[in-house]
Amino acid sequence: MELSRLIEIRDAMPKDREYLDKYAEGDANSSWQTRHDAHHGEEVHDLGMNSLLPQLEAIFGPLVDEVTREFILPVALRSHDVGRAIDIDKHDIEGAGVMNDYLAKRGVPLEFRAPVCKLIVHHRSSRVLKHGIHSAAHAILVIADKCIGDERRVREDKANKLNILRRIGFGPWTLARRNWWFNAAHDRVNFAIKEAKVLVDVDRNPGHRKPTGEIVLKMTVDEKVASIKEIVSLDWFADSFHACGKAAEYFGLYFRLEFNGVRYKWTWIDKANGKGAWLPIGTTNIPR
Repeated sequence: MELSRLIEIRDAMPKDREYLDKYAEGDANSSWQTRHDAHHGEEVHDLGMNSLLPQLEAIFGPLVDEVTREFILPVALRSHDVGRAIDIDKHDIEGAGVMNDYLAKRGVPLEFRAPVCKLIVHHRSSRVLKHGIHSAAHAILVIADKCIGDERRVREDKANKLNILRRIGFGPWTLARRNWWFNAAHDRVNFAIKEAKVLVDVDRNPGHRKPTGEIVLKMTVDEKVASIKEIVSLDWFADSFHACGKAAEYFGLYFRLEFNGVRYKWTWIDKANGKGAWLPIGTTNIPR
């Protein structure tokens, strides 16, 4: 199949009713969580293709071949959560099946479908932590997916409640910090993140064969809604951030978090027993 035809299929997806309906079905199945709709898929796509990949290639040179750049990676980025329409807990596996069928119906050969499905199957944190990162495209998908999370993902009814609670609260322990409903902690943390962006921050040091530095998730946080301590201690965020660490390691970089201008790194407190914490390290570019 010609690359031009693959690009046509890629570009048609955001307006394709079959694709959008499947994503909408999955988002409805996840109604108690933050948004996992086609818009989320586009956010992950844009972060991966328009920010993360260009930043990394400006440092390391070309990281993927033409077909991966123009079709495999962008399709996987935008469709990674579509399997929620079938099964939330197995949406990685189900998503690969959905996209295999979707692309096959449009005449995409297996040689191009299979890499898309492989990326989708391996995008979840649990699988990354168990099996690692297998390619640059895989690393980009993992970071782009895990680093999308701010107030725009909170559903409107929950966002309105949090906004009201924040306004009537007082002092450091505002009413918005309380868990008023199921999954409130997740909603609060996302609502507290007012802006999030990914920065590839490296130095080309003399004597080093490769650039050294960090991939940084920079966040502006409203601590009246959720404290930074809470954000870094939540299990589901911890797994996501550790998966980003594995992805950053693929490029020889570290993964860091930055909250309101202060950077944090993961520090083992008792590695033998798996105990560690995200601790502030200031704003240095190169980890010590």
